[in-house]
Amino acid sequence: MSNKTKVVICGGGNGAHALAGVASADPGIDVSVLTLYADEADRWNKEMQQHGFKVTKSRHGQDTIELTSKPNLVTKDPLQAIPGSDIIILIMPAFAHGQYLHAMKPFMKPGMVVVALPSQGGFVFEAMHILGKEITDTCTFLSFESLPWACRLKDFGSYCEILGTKASLAGAYHHSKEVPAVDPLPTIQRIMGEQPVLKVKGHVLAMSLMAVNAYIHPSILYDRWVNWDGKSLQEAPLFYQGATQSAADLLSDMSNEALAIAKEITRRFPEVDMSQATHIHDWYLRCYPDDITDKSTLKTTLQTNVAYRGLVHPMTKTEEGLVPTFKSRYTLEDIPYGLVVIKGLAELFGVPTPQSDKVLLWIQEKAGKEYLVDGKLQGRDVKNTGAPQRFGITDVQELMKL
Repeated sequence: MSNKTKVVICGGGNGAHALAGVASADPGIDVSVLTLYADEADRWNKEMQQHGFKVTKSRHGQDTIELTSKPNLVTKDPLQAIPGSDIIILIMPAFAHGQYLHAMKPFMKPGMVVVALPSQGGFVFEAMHILGKEITDTCTFLSFESLPWACRLKDFGSYCEILGTKASLAGAYHHSKEVPAVDPLPTIQRIMGEQPVLKVKGHVLAMSLMAVNAYIHPSILYDRWVNWDGKSLQEAPLFYQGATQSAADLLSDMSNEALAIAKEITRRFPEVDMSQATHIHDWYLRCYPDDITDKSTLKTTLQTNVAYRGLVHPMTKTEEGLVPTFKSRYTLEDIPYGLVVIKGLAELFGVPTPQSDKVLLWIQEKAGKEYLVDGKLQGRDVKNTGAPQRFGITDVQELMKL
């Protein structure tokens, strides 16, 4: 019987490919990949057979490490992947969490550890809703604030590039009544490698407020396109490197609104540790200390982060040129499972969020969605978000009991 730690990586995108290479480089880790989407498992296996599998890691924008280890199994069948696993890592867009939780549920056993990497907002609410009390009471859940890296899939199934690694990554536990099969934190740290350093403490609500893409991406999108004249461009504008002072100011304001919610939670529930909730500028300095050339302001921090070098706005090609698309991950994930969740918490705790509301109203119209109506989360699309209101949580006492 193998004494390896059995890790299942759920997902088929950039992060799942990167983690598959990083984790399988450790001979003591037995790595399987579960990807449910269409024919991704077949494609991944075919590409690995033909071209092998590698992940390259750039360090501080300079030297590169190449990993050629590969997962032992890539499958779309949860029966092949989940039974006997020690740690299940969900590394995918938040809108896919529900599909994977439903698929995993019949095969989950007490003592398993489930990691949301990242959790985005509302992950624990959705896990409780889908898996039920019996599973969530006997399995340990960890929510992390973001991906460990900035990474890019170059060739599906065979080559992923890690552009930058965060120095640290904050997370929080939803503890189990059962002893987990493996000690979660040191095991996950081993899977990740030396960096990012995992800092797990405090309440899971802090992770919902630190789903930082909820305000990073929408603020930059709003600033760049709110006054767009409709004319096509010949080149996609730089996303982070092109951030203006007004984008940085808006991002700072939205981060402060999230911090105001954390302060109100602490005021009402002094025993709840919300210390993981910090300002976005401090978050960048913690996560990318060696990748940022000019740390003096939030604007320069965005512009000089080498992990973000060359990344552009999501665009669609037309006959005339390029136009912005509002059907990208920045809207399909970061709004319903990020900004809307933060708004939901603000609504429950009575905290005003005028800047976030302004951005949410603009971006929901561009995306053809309806979340915020007359200042409240009562639109038709709230049912497809991670907001506590979606799960019938409308009272702070009910929320904190979870």
